[in-house]
Amino acid sequence: MNTPGTHSEPLADTVVIVGVGLLGGSIALASRERGLAKKIVGVGRSAQRIEQAVAAGILDAGTTDLAEAAKQADLVIFCTPVDSIAQGVIAINPYLSENCIVTDVGSTKGEICRLIDVELGKGQHRFIGAHPLAGSEKTGFEHSSSRLFEQAAVVITPQDETAKSCTDFLVQFWSAMGARIHLMSPEAHDKTLAMTSHLPHLVASALAATIQKKDLPLAATGYADTTRIAAGDPELWTSIFLQNSAATLQAIREFQHQLEEMTEAIKQRNPQRLTLQLETGKRLRDSWKKGE
Repeated sequence: MNTPGTHSEPLADTVVIVGVGLLGGSIALASRERGLAKKIVGVGRSAQRIEQAVAAGILDAGTTDLAEAAKQADLVIFCTPVDSIAQGVIAINPYLSENCIVTDVGSTKGEICRLIDVELGKGQHRFIGAHPLAGSEKTGFEHSSSRLFEQAAVVITPQDETAKSCTDFLVQFWSAMGARIHLMSPEAHDKTLAMTSHLPHLVASALAATIQKKDLPLAATGYADTTRIAAGDPELWTSIFLQNSAATLQAIREFQHQLEEMTEAIKQRNPQRLTLQLETGKRLRDSWKKGE
């Protein structure tokens, strides 16, 4: 178990967070509380929102000028939608110090890494992907928490060309916030997350869209539990599904197979077959709850 605590020495002088929403704000708060950075700078499109984050004590400073922020950074963390991360990493590359590390919190990895490699060259940049499996359907730094990442899984996705020092630094950084670290390739990450994250959101949205408005007065905890994540940002999830389309489509096909099995059992009025399907689902769900 990783026990977060205050560091006697900061891991970085200046951490730049691009996109100060729920995740970006929580990284800032957790970094401040644990002494991981001397200075935390936020970058956003809205000067007003950045000023509010500074006033709220989440940031030490903020700007709308990404290049200027990058010049002073030891660590840059992109907390923007996945379809803008690669372009942001490429844009700041000329302004970075030699030892600056660049990472992200995106829900997809393969396409981001591919675009960066094509533009900057494999092994010629200091980007290494990361994905904290934490958050909620809420958005905005107002919902940030310094404890959001405690015992949360964080996937770090080094490539063959990634400098070991970059990987080691990110492992230390996220571990200091109490996260459980998983190392895997960008491709393995996308395949796994298509099943465990992207498919559930797709199914929740489809379920929410299937139920008619006239029936909602009789919707209770079953509807609430199974559709909660459908309240997430539609534009954000559109970019996730399209960036990870191949793995998401494969996950959909596997889900359709399970659904067809249950459909046939009901059509045939076969209680044994239906119960077996339900028991399989219950067993896997229970094992996840127990952390097995």
